[in-house]
Parts: sequence; structure tokens; C-alpha cells
Amino acid sequence: IHWVDFFNRHLNTILNLGIVARTESGESVASVEHAADGCRTEFYAYFDQFAAEPAKFCKALGNEPITILTLDQWRDGFLRKHGFVDSFSRLKDRENETALPLLHTVCEQLDQLGGDIQLQAIIEGVFAGNIFDMGAEATAKAFLHGGPDFFETRKKIARRPWLIDHYDALSNRLLDGPVHRKAVFFIDNAGSDFLLGAIPMMRWLGRRGTTVILAANENPTLNDMTIHDVNRWWPRIVQAEPSLADLPIERVSTGTSEPLIDLLKVSDALNAAAQDADLVILEGMGRGVESNLNVRFECDGINLAMLKDIAVANRCNGKIYDVVCRYAAGI
Repeated sequence: IHWVDFFNRHLNTILNLGIVARTESGESVASVEHAADGCRTEFYAYFDQFAAEPAKFCKALGNEPITILTLDQWRDGFLRKHGFVDSFSRLKDRENETALPLLHTVCEQLDQLGGDIQLQAIIEGVFAGNIFDMGAEATAKAFLHGGPDFFETRKKIARRPWLIDHYDALSNRLLDGPVHRKAVFFIDNAGSDFLLGAIPMMRWLGRRGTTVILAANENPTLNDMTIHDVNRWWPRIVQAEPSLADLPIERVSTGTSEPLIDLLKVSDALNAAAQDADLVILEGMGRGVESNLNVRFECDGINLAMLKDIAVANRCNGKIYDVVCRYAAGI
């Protein structure tokens, strides 16, 4: 009930942004609004039918479990069918333009620190950046007309112990153990999340000698960075922070298209790139909590996220804006 109600409400945010994006690209207002109406009608009918008869839907899918990832796939399928392929494209670009000039300052601030203090600041930066999430009601409205300040958000991160707090074990492994050979880093949202949270952490890993596989979605969903977004912005990112130029950071498509991720269904290219990885980092509420919170890898795993949905927070026995720092050593 929670998720069907949420998806029904959130659809209008997506369609409103999509109407603007498509009309600014030259389509007529009338034709785009007609497409939005058609999408809305089909979407509501399907989701309402699912809410009324969930067992029937499960049976029709061969009794496969219906998860939030399933709902994501249904939603994006309807959006793409009606021409709303990347409704957040302009919002992503706006937030990237806002965050990019701050990247060098964030890196300079981190470089003035060292050891455990530096690492905790990097993790807190990931949390602060992750607040740019258009898939959560707690934050989406705030970003429609410009979001909260990254530095102020970072200052307000909850004090430790965090909701899930494996930071001490993580710090001991990263600072006192051998340097990881290769890390697969699953990125999340555009803007401050990617540029001011994930990039500085990847930079820190790369400067220590860890090869970083930057794993991004193949196709657009919400305000998540796609591999095409990453590649388009990468020259400007390196220009803004030249120390990234010579670091072992490889950009690879996950082959996926949703804010959550089923790691059984990633691309052959990512599987090949991850062959000898000894660290996996799942960043963001969708990939790191909703779909992979309890995952165990043969290699070390890190889940980093801010919780921005009440149902997800309740499921973790926490509250909105609590943060998750989960570390699990390889099996």
C-alpha cells in the first residue's frame, strides 16, 4: 500500500519535469501533455489493479516475488512507452553545474586532513551528497527549485553512532589492512551525490593505488547518473579537479536501468571488469539499502546511504535522514 500510493503520487513529479524537458526540446505542449495523460491513465490503472489483486499479479509472473525493483521496472516501462525517457535530464545538468565548481574545494578540504579523520570526512561527504534524491518525497520537493547547501548538509549529518554503524571496522580495514586491489563503486544520483560525495571517495581510493571501476546505469531513471552522463561530464570533472586525470578510474556500464539493482543481471562488461575486484561499494538508498542491504560478497563490501523514505527507515528501525555505514568482510 505504501509503495503503490507513493509511486502514484510521484508519477506527477516525473511527468511535470518530463513535459518541461520535452517542450524545451521543441515538442508542442499539446502533444506532450497528451502523452502525459495517456501515461498517467495506463499507470494508475495498472498500479491500482496490482494493489487490489497482488496475488493475481504474482501468479501471472510465475509466482516470482514482486519487489520495489519490479515496481521501478513497471514505472519506467510506462514512462518510456509514452516518450518520457529522461525526464530529469535538465535537473541533473542543473545540479551538476551547481556542484562542479565546488569539487576542487571539497578535495582541498579533505587533503588537509589525514588518517581516520580524513576517512570519516569522506564518508560523511557521501552521506551529505546523497541527499540529492528525486526518488524520495523527503527530498524531491526541495530540489525542484534548488536544493540544500552541501556544506551545511555535511555539518548536520547525525553524530555517531549512526543507524547502522560499522565505521570502526571499515576504518581498521581501510587504514590498517592491505590496500584493496580493485573496487567496484556503484554510483547513484547526479549533482552533489556524484560530484561531491562519490568522486572524492573514488579519488581517495585511486590515490592509494586501488583501481576503481565506476559503475553507472546504462539507461536513465529518475536523477541517477547514467554511464552516458558520466562520460559526457568526465572531461569537465577532470578539468575542475586535475588530480583525477592520472588516477586508475575506469567507467563501465552496469547494463541496468533502475534506481535499485539486481546484481545477477549486470552487463557482461561489468562482470569482466569486476573479475579480480576485492571491494564492492554500493552507494545510495536504492542500491545500498532497498535491494542489497544484507548482501555478502566473497570480497569486502560497503553500503553507504542516507534514508529518505519512511518505509525504508522503519524497515531499518530508524527515521528519515538516518545514515547507513555497513561494512562486511569477504566470505
